[in-house]
Amino acid sequence: MTSSSATRRAPRTSAATSVKGPKAAKAGRAAAGRPAPIAVPDEPDEPDIDIGTPPRAAALPAPVQGTQASVNRFLAAYIMGVANRLANGASNHYRSRFNLGMSEWRAMMAVGENPESIVREVAEMADLDYAAASKSVRLLEGRGLVSIEQTLRRGRAAIVRLTPEGAVIYKKLRESALRRNERLISTFTPAEVDTLWSLLRRVEQQVPHMNAD
Repeated sequence: MTSSSATRRAPRTSAATSVKGPKAAKAGRAAAGRPAPIAVPDEPDEPDIDIGTPPRAAALPAPVQGTQASVNRFLAAYIMGVANRLANGASNHYRSRFNLGMSEWRAMMAVGENPESIVREVAEMADLDYAAASKSVRLLEGRGLVSIEQTLRRGRAAIVRLTPEGAVIYKKLRESALRRNERLISTFTPAEVDTLWSLLRRVEQQVPHMNAD
């Protein structure tokens, strides 16, 4: 083939032009004319700043001292408030040391007073309703602290007695209760304690009258 015939041969199109068409070629030429993007280095990670937990605002005092609050100017409300604090303290004490709730403690103290008792007597001595006394006795039986015997001697009633282990626990409960009682009245004279008991019994006698309506 001569050089003149090679000159007349049509130029070969590129693969990109033949496949993508003229629009792609035009876009390629436009891209070639734009400046290359500037690479921006990544910013280093900033260390985490521990701002901590904001301090809790100081509790504001009550506008009126508890003992002077109007609700505590009613004798019954005041006695119930004091009784609640005493009960909470006693419950924490006997629960943490003997794993006994207050109902179980009262039932144990009642059962320990006599060699044998029926559930109704336990309820009366422990100042519990019959259902609560019966439940407490069953819980104590499950702990192995009391035994329950069904008998015909007392009208088919169940006889409740301390087990040997229960007698040991009862002694410790009684000693603990005496220590706590001594701390409670440590600032009272014997005469004041007698007066306090007398006044509390008179308050108790007035409860039915207060609740009459």
